Parts: sequence; C-alpha cells; structure tokens
Amino acid sequence: QGVFGMLKQLFQAIARRAHTAAPLTRRAALAMYQARELRRLGYQFVPGPSGLPSDLLLRQAADAQQGFQWKGQEDYDAVGDAVVAYVQGQLVALCGLEPLPLPAQNAGEGGATTVVYATSSFREQTAPLLVLICGAPPGGSAGVWGRKLCINASLHEGAMFDYIFRAKQLGWSVLVANPNSNEIAGLPVSGSECSHLHLQTMWNAYVAPAAASSVLVVAHSYGACAIAHLLKCEANALERIQAIAFTDGWVNPPGNLLREVVPGVAASQGSASFLAEVAQLAPLACQPASETVARRLAEVGRDFVSSQLPAGTPVAADRRGDGVPCVSAGHQEHPSTTHAATEVVFAFLQEGLKGRTATSNDELRERCRSAGC
Repeated sequence: QGVFGMLKQLFQAIARRAHTAAPLTRRAALAMYQARELRRLGYQFVPGPSGLPSDLLLRQAADAQQGFQWKGQEDYDAVGDAVVAYVQGQLVALCGLEPLPLPAQNAGEGGATTVVYATSSFREQTAPLLVLICGAPPGGSAGVWGRKLCINASLHEGAMFDYIFRAKQLGWSVLVANPNSNEIAGLPVSGSECSHLHLQTMWNAYVAPAAASSVLVVAHSYGACAIAHLLKCEANALERIQAIAFTDGWVNPPGNLLREVVPGVAASQGSASFLAEVAQLAPLACQPASETVARRLAEVGRDFVSSQLPAGTPVAADRRGDGVPCVSAGHQEHPSTTHAATEVVFAFLQEGLKGRTATSNDELRERCRSAGC
C-alpha cells in the first residue's frame, strides 16, 4: 500500500503539472523513484540477453545472477507494486511517452486525477493511433500485460514496451490506457470509477478529438469487455476503430462481449462483487448490444486465445456467441498470450489499416468450418 500509494501521489502530481513540467524533469523524478523502491526491496532491472531495449530482467541487487525469491505473499505484493511503478516510469523514461491527466478538465483543481500515457503530439498526428488496454488487476496495469511475467520472466514479455516500440517504428501514435486506476488516496477518479468508464472518458478526452486516420486496439483479458462497452456507448468509436486484437479476452460465462452477465451465487465472491459493481457503474455492459454493434464487432474483432497450437492457427469461428473469431496466440498460459501473439497481432492490425478485417475474418470463419474447429 505504501509503495502503490506513493506512486499514485507521484502520478497525480505529474498529471497536475503535465502542461508545465519539463519532460526531462519528469523522467528524472520517475527514474529516481523507481530505482529507489526496487533497491529497497533488494532488486533491480538489468538488460536481458537479446539486447533489445524492452528486454529487462528482474534480478537481486546483491547478485545479478539471481532472480525473484519468494518470501511470502506480502513481500510478493510489495515487489509487484514496485515493478509496476518501474514499468510505468519507463513508459516515460524509456518509451518516451507523456503522462496526460484524466479527467483532463479538472487537472490541478483538487479532484482525484489519474494519468494515461501517449506519444507526444499524438492529437495532431494523422498517423494511425494504437490504443493498448491491460486486463484486470492485480495482473494488469497501465503498461503491464502480466505482472507475474514482469517479475519472473522479462519486461519484454510482461510489459507493453515491445508493442510500443513496434508501433513507433511503424510511424504510429500510441495511447496506453490506465483502466484500473479508479481512485487516488480513497477518492474516486471522476469518469474512471471502473475500467469501462475509464475508456469512455479517455476516448472523449483524447481520442475523439485526435486527428488519427485510423484507431487500432489491443485489449488483453478483461480489457476486452471494456472496449466492447465503448462500442456500445460511443458511435464515434464504432466508426473509427478499424481493428481490435483481443488477447485471450475474458468474459464471465455465460456472458459474452455483446452482453456481460453478473455471476450467480456459485461464483467466487470477489468475481461476483467486482462484476456487480461494473454493472452498476456501466449498465450498458449488461444490456444486449445493438445489431450495428454486433456486426461491427464481428467485422473488426479477433481473439488471440491461449492454445498450444502455433500462433495464428484457427481455433473457433465463434467461441462465445459474440461473432468474434478466435485464433491461437501461440501459448497456453493466459498472461503470456499477448507477447506470444505479437507477430500475428500486428499482422491483423495491418489488415485493419487496409480495411480488410471483415473480409479476413470471414475467410477465417470459413477455414474454421472447413476444419471443423
């Protein structure tokens, strides 16, 4: 709580000064903070064997050959919070993104404020805009696909760095959502009380007015439900999003992306209360989607699901009944699907820029039916 609380306060201060603080000053402050917290817990990040800037490994400060050592759940959570702090600091220091306040209109006016991260001047750029959306906590955070991977594998696998670098190399702008930052110091963040509302607020504040020629989305796990809700709420999103790559999108059964369902008494208490709160805050999530939304989702959405099959192999024409075809992500573990599917995800996003996702998905469904999958 201490580390995470300090991080939230730091980002709130950054958000309030986003338009006046020098970028190098922000980067230096973040770098100092993250390094201090990790070292206090006995860890540091070191370059990985590939030499890629995104390939960073968590190692013990006293012995760079040793990785994370289990010392109980409390220590693991503290290390996890510090790792998330490090990753979010590196979104600025390493990836060159800028923290932007959300909600934008009351930054510096005393209200609780979180941040999202974006390439500089993305609002004026006509290049495609890639929106990255994590899954639910504690595994997912802004900049983090899987906290466990960041701790036990590498940031190349568990963080969003590789996706950001690839997008920038293609000349795209990038916007990283922060859907799980719903309160600051016990105060709710207006418009971000849940992941669904966060995306809607972020869209209206930063994406709708942006000049991007196309909007592309990668949404991991429960981020799938949040982006599906956005399609229900914002006609502008329905028109402008050209491709949505779900990576092992998660929906509580028997719901699907067209309509979430709050679990019954048989479900875990945590899952039930979490989804009940979402249903109260974002009631459209649990209402049937219109035919227009259903058709568009089937045209631009594809789910890269956990599977032992090679990445891109057809898995199902419509696994959940929401019209979204599924292919293998190339990995059986849920947190690893986004990294494992990187190449095939970017190939699908390129199809979106060509206006071919609907045709490509139809071809995929036909292959699934022919193969009996």
